[in-house]
Amino acid sequence: MVAYELDHIVIFSSVDAPEKAHLEALGVQGFGGVTRHGDLGSASTSFFFANLRYLELLWIDDEAAALRNFEPLTMNTIPRMHWRTSGASPINLMLRSRQPDDLPPPPFPVHPLQLPGGAFVGFNGETLAEPCYGVVPEAMSFRGFRADIADLPHPLGIRDLTEVTVTVAASSLSPIAQLLAASGIVSFELGSEPLATLRFDHGVQGRRIDLRPTLPLVMEI
Repeated sequence: MVAYELDHIVIFSSVDAPEKAHLEALGVQGFGGVTRHGDLGSASTSFFFANLRYLELLWIDDEAAALRNFEPLTMNTIPRMHWRTSGASPINLMLRSRQPDDLPPPPFPVHPLQLPGGAFVGFNGETLAEPCYGVVPEAMSFRGFRADIADLPHPLGIRDLTEVTVTVAASSLSPIAQLLAASGIVSFELGSEPLATLRFDHGVQGRRIDLRPTLPLVMEI
């Protein structure tokens, strides 16, 4: 078994994430406002769920800074930001260790960004048609900063993000995607356009909400 599990899923949004309002109108409660990522050239806003997973809407607000900081990590943030015309996947899948007191080697090759204290965050976004895959240390995982996040019930009636399926616009899956699928971390499908399908509470309500074309996102609740 892979010693990692899903921490959060990232979807690239428009600058300042106007798509957030659409999610909140549906009853998915966002947390706070915008988080600026220092001088990295990116920012985000997030939606947190009870089983320590979350959805992050991410955008690039300084392309020069993003190129300087992210491209050595093979994240390919600019084509992912412009996914509607580039054909790149606008999705990142970020993993954390299954055990909070353990930091096993990443389950796939990553380009590391060293952090103070010896920890690192690593990325592999080399396959443009697939998500950018990454690993985060405990302090940067939702489990690690859960105490800082207030409980915000979702009016839509969802609690747990129980399954993630990513549609890849390609003819086959990379070894990384095959590994994550075989490990039960994320499911993958081949299709005509990139898409994230998030299932909440095992689909107990029996409803399906398609947010396209606002976001490449389907919610099964």
